[in-house]
Amino acid sequence: MMPNLKIIQAEDPVLIKQVFAIRTEVFVHEQKCLPSEEFDELDAVAQHYLLFENELAVATGRFRKTDKGIKIERIATLSQYRGKGYATVLINHLMAVAQNTFEDVHHFYLHAQVSVKPLYEKLGFTAYGNTFIEADIVHQAMEKTINR
Repeated sequence: MMPNLKIIQAEDPVLIKQVFAIRTEVFVHEQKCLPSEEFDELDAVAQHYLLFENELAVATGRFRKTDKGIKIERIATLSQYRGKGYATVLINHLMAVAQNTFEDVHHFYLHAQVSVKPLYEKLGFTAYGNTFIEADIVHQAMEKTINR
C-alpha cells in the first residue's frame, strides 16, 4: 500500500516544534552539528515545510528569498524514512511554492552535503565553485535556473 503523503507549511508553534525535532535528530544527533550552528536567526524569516507520511512528520526543509534568488536549506529526512524519494518530493514542492510566491525569481541555490550531491543533480542542480566546510561537513554550492 502506498503511504499517504502530504506537505504542509509549518507556521504555528506546534508544527515548528516538529520541524526542529526532525532537524535535531538528523543534524544534531546523527551528524553531530552544534545546535548553535543548526538553529539560526534565519529560522524566523524562512518558510518551513513538513512532509508527512500517514500523519507522521518524517521530513522537513525550508527556503528563503535572498539577493541571489531562492535558497533551499535544512532538507532533512528521518533515517528510517530515507530512500523513499521523500527529499525529492519535498524539494520539488519547495521550488513550486517559491515560484508561485516570488514570480520574479528564477534562480535557486543551496549548499549540498557532498554525500547527497547526486540527489540535487537528479533535480537539475549543477555544482559551482570549490567544496567547503560548513558545520564540519563538506558541502558543495549548487544552483538551478528555471526558465518560464
